[in-house]
Amino acid sequence: MEILPAIDLMDGKVVRLIRGQPSNIIVYSDNPCKVALEWEKSGVPGIHVIDLNAAFGSGNNRKIVKKICENIRLPINFGGGLHTIEDIEEAFSIGVSRVIVGSAIFTRKLELEEVLSFGKDKVIVAIDHKNGKVTIDGWKTVLSIDIYDAMKSLWSRGARLFLTTNTQTDGTLEGIDIQYLKKVEEFLKQVYVAGGISSISDLLILKQMKVKGVVLGRVLYDKIIDIKEALEVAKDDCS
Repeated sequence: MEILPAIDLMDGKVVRLIRGQPSNIIVYSDNPCKVALEWEKSGVPGIHVIDLNAAFGSGNNRKIVKKICENIRLPINFGGGLHTIEDIEEAFSIGVSRVIVGSAIFTRKLELEEVLSFGKDKVIVAIDHKNGKVTIDGWKTVLSIDIYDAMKSLWSRGARLFLTTNTQTDGTLEGIDIQYLKKVEEFLKQVYVAGGISSISDLLILKQMKVKGVVLGRVLYDKIIDIKEALEVAKDDCS
């Protein structure tokens, strides 16, 4: 199971938003590159970077993302405001390893098949959800689509990597919500899970469910979970 620290960028700073609300912001650093280097030194397999300004339509932090890519060797999964093929091309040109696309797929601004032409292993489809229903546009709009139906449809069209975020628990440290993960249990080996992870016990449950990886944010920055301990828990039992 992969452990990916989150670097959420807003106005050039590393932040966390509680339930995705800009009004509920916690600022952790004004030096994202330094943070990325610290995560690299800790031995993580990759980093999850989100451009919140781009996601909310208030500018972007792509120069900072480029600088991160230039200064560390780890794979970067990158999302936020990727609404066109040109956005995706730019993201790959600055050095990210995978792109994360969500709202644009559900609104058909982007055609999944065209995005997957960059490589099925290079595209993560984000399925953010509230009460099991897909949310888009920075979590402001709740669709009538169930997360299982969405994932099943996307899989049939060629998507092979997913990110699920429970928007009700993201940044809250309230723990994981197993019922929604059980809905998509057959796909979990291809799923990164985010939102509400609050303890080593949560990580053990997710490992038992055989998820591909977890994205950890506030729980690391607030030092509730130690990254070394998280990495040890995530190790393959046969390694």
